[in-house]
Amino acid sequence: MTTSEAAAARPAYKRKMRNYLLDVGLQLRYTATIVVVAIFLTAGLGFKMYQATREISRIILFTGLADPATAQELQTQFANSDRIVLWGIIGFGIVLVLSISAVGILITHKVVGPLYKISSLFARVRDNRMMPAPSGLRKGDELQEFYSSFREMHEAVRERVIADVKAVGSAVAAIEGSGAAGTPAVQRALDELRQLKERKEESLEAPGTGEPRPG
Repeated sequence: MTTSEAAAARPAYKRKMRNYLLDVGLQLRYTATIVVVAIFLTAGLGFKMYQATREISRIILFTGLADPATAQELQTQFANSDRIVLWGIIGFGIVLVLSISAVGILITHKVVGPLYKISSLFARVRDNRMMPAPSGLRKGDELQEFYSSFREMHEAVRERVIADVKAVGSAVAAIEGSGAAGTPAVQRALDELRQLKERKEESLEAPGTGEPRPG
């Protein structure tokens, strides 16, 4: 099975909502900072608007006091109007906070996602697992240039491991073919080379191996 066939055979990856919070502390910290700023700005602007509305209501009410018959009706209407303005400001603030929170998590996800993928690949290298060239980032993700450099480094390291396997295999074959493997020292060296070759071969993961997904 080719690499493309193996990729086609894998089930489609379904993204879940929880995948957007890959680094909860980092994402919520930055999102909360933006939300707090938005709350202060909205509260300040809303207070000024509400204050201005009440001032206009008072001016019109004082003007209407010349006709006592309509004074009470005007006062009730202005109180209702002020209440509507106040609830409108509160509703706008809630919608704004929810919108900024959602956008903040989405934007930070575009940074945390690539970092999560890079961190996972670092862990695989640490565990002696060199997978084939990792796939690129999704469209819209940040750190595209940095990830491209990381990917090139990963491919170069894997190519060096492949070259090491060939070199060690050639050295073992040459020693065995020369008939110089009779002494205990040479035999121990051959055993160590075989073990080294085996470890490096085991580290080279086959195409189609599961790749870490950032969500």
